Amino acid sequence: MLYAGSSFGAQSKMAKKSPDAASIIFKALSNKYRNSKLVKIETEKKVTSELLGKTTNYQGVLYLSEGKFRWENETPDQSLLLFDGQTVWNVQYPPKDLGGPVQVAKAKLDKNTKSQILISILLGKEPIDKNFKVIHIKNEKEILSVELLPLNGDIRVKGLTLEIDLKAKEIKNISYKDDVDNTTHIEMRKTEFFSRENKNLFKYKIPKDAQVTNL
Repeated sequence: MLYAGSSFGAQSKMAKKSPDAASIIFKALSNKYRNSKLVKIETEKKVTSELLGKTTNYQGVLYLSEGKFRWENETPDQSLLLFDGQTVWNVQYPPKDLGGPVQVAKAKLDKNTKSQILISILLGKEPIDKNFKVIHIKNEKEILSVELLPLNGDIRVKGLTLEIDLKAKEIKNISYKDDVDNTTHIEMRKTEFFSRENKNLFKYKIPKDAQVTNL
């Protein structure tokens, strides 16, 4: 066990009164994700375009391991977002009924790509409040809702809300607006923690005949 449930519960009561006390929870939460060799999360993501007034739903599986990140979506189309520790790979597969080449965008991690791996930054090597400032805290039963703002412009989101299940000691929902006012809501439907890593999940080989763009 990474930390005692009673201690976490006591901290949650303080957190609704003090952002400083909430940082204790963030540290414990980050430790749980970081100390696991591999985290697997079933996700449902909804992105609402401010310009188009349209919401797109994505269902997939996300993996985290020692700062690395892999997110596979099967709907509405198959896609892969992967960070292998140095390079961000954004892969779009053609519709099965139409065919065509795989589209691969390759980029180094910088201020233009950090927002793509936001969850990895939230649950990576540092506690949440190292990169985000607590604006508001609300505690209802076993759910702690925390509103955050990024501390620097490299993470291009205007505001972010986390919902933390205090009993399970897991993040259940993430909502944020990006720099063009699109709204993203991510539900973490099932989270599993593993004691073994799988390095192959975080390797990528460009398929033959893929169209590659270097960003």
